[in-house]
Amino acid sequence: MARISSVLLALAIVASGASAQAAPVQDKPNVAGTWKLSDPAQPDQTTATQIVVSQDASLLTVVMTTGQMGAIKTTYNLDGSPGKSPATVNGTTIDRTTKMSWNDRKLTLTNTTEVGGQVVEFKRVMSLGADGSMTVESTFPDFQGGGAPITAKAVYKKADR
Repeated sequence: MARISSVLLALAIVASGASAQAAPVQDKPNVAGTWKLSDPAQPDQTTATQIVVSQDASLLTVVMTTGQMGAIKTTYNLDGSPGKSPATVNGTTIDRTTKMSWNDRKLTLTNTTEVGGQVVEFKRVMSLGADGSMTVESTFPDFQGGGAPITAKAVYKKADR
């Protein structure tokens, strides 16, 4: 049970602070680059302190770094179709299905995985502020209390400006 909790915590870290972009379209924000956490100033163990976003012709790649888990890489198909992006955490490989979608100017990234016969979903909604900051609202299961999903909010500033 402790190992499953550790894996679920790692998945929460992966889900808590990523960002992304789609193919260049004028009404879609471009958030490629390196982002550093600015709020909360003291992150919890599930909040990424740095996010690096890049893309090629078909994939969006998000690399999130936390103090505890190091860097975790996740890929998303730019066309919005479901993709696979396994992650290795504490020596355990976690199979994840990923999907991205746009709702107006907000990007939603969803990761799902099966743990112990149960499907677990992690969702992030990213948006850019007028000041150039990026807000990430993450929703993930309550691993400790078993209650309703937890929603967390983090704000990032672009580091490569």
